Amino acid sequence: MDDVQAPPRTALITGVSGQDGMYLARHLLAQGWQVVGTVRPGISSLARMAPYLAGVEIVEHDLTDALGFGDLVSRHAPQAVYNLAAFSAVGRSWDQPELAARTNHLAVVEMLQSLLRHRDKNAQDVRFFQASTAEVFGSEVEGPLDEESSHRPRTPYAIAKSAAHHLVISYRERYGLHASNGILFNHESPFRGQQFVAGKIARVAASAACGRHTTVALGDLDVERDWGSAADYVDAMARAVGHEVPDDYIIGTGQTHTLRDMLTAAFAAVGRDDMEDHVELMPHLWSATQAQALLADPAKAARQLGWSASTSFDELVSGMVEVDVRRITTGVAESEAYLG
Repeated sequence: MDDVQAPPRTALITGVSGQDGMYLARHLLAQGWQVVGTVRPGISSLARMAPYLAGVEIVEHDLTDALGFGDLVSRHAPQAVYNLAAFSAVGRSWDQPELAARTNHLAVVEMLQSLLRHRDKNAQDVRFFQASTAEVFGSEVEGPLDEESSHRPRTPYAIAKSAAHHLVISYRERYGLHASNGILFNHESPFRGQQFVAGKIARVAASAACGRHTTVALGDLDVERDWGSAADYVDAMARAVGHEVPDDYIIGTGQTHTLRDMLTAAFAAVGRDDMEDHVELMPHLWSATQAQALLADPAKAARQLGWSASTSFDELVSGMVEVDVRRITTGVAESEAYLG
């Protein structure tokens, strides 16, 4: 008798057109999963990320549409859901706190409820991963932060993310859902949006290398962050979902660098040492609600998932600058060749 092959597993990724969604989709496809990815209706980043999403079934979905999410789960019957979509503009969350709450917290309530209903109706458990953020720890932090560190969020964005984090724990404990949180420290890639500081720094260094004088506005060069590679971090997400027991994990490198370090590394990557000529210091851009330093303690992820970051800070930054130089010199904004 011929062996009967099991049907392929299906993963549903919200926010698949972001850098994390794209890397995770490619990671899962390489492991033999079918991937369904959601994008916000009318979102501009889909066209930009399309070269990297071959093989992904793209569906439009508004994260605040509870009924729509339930329909997605019923239609695709995924074995895993990764919630990577979010209202991600920390500063702008002060102007739209209600939207931040609906998107980053209340939408997660509805997702978990949908997974419970699906389980009750179909006797099928769906594993769930919630992308959280180091912003939940607030501004008054010291030393390495682990899974037991207190949350003291100080922005509407972080408050909603913290609420969702604790909600996942509650549903896991009360209903036995295989639901995990990943508290993601800063992570970057050549596909990070230009509205984020690391993307701005990479672009200004690449522009300088190509003979274009541009500047980047920064509020504080000495702020420290634990910066890692998005390509590394999605592996941690998949490991968390694949682990037999659901849990919460700090995902970071265990090392910090300053914005000054990032500037130095970016300009060194193109053989230049004139970063000062390309920086405008604007102290008003720095907020007291932000921590001066954020450092991860990823020991639990190493111990339970066998995961650790593999990309160095210099490799991360130089890779971002290299791709931006290629974008400028070729005039091709996005290409699968940029994945390396």
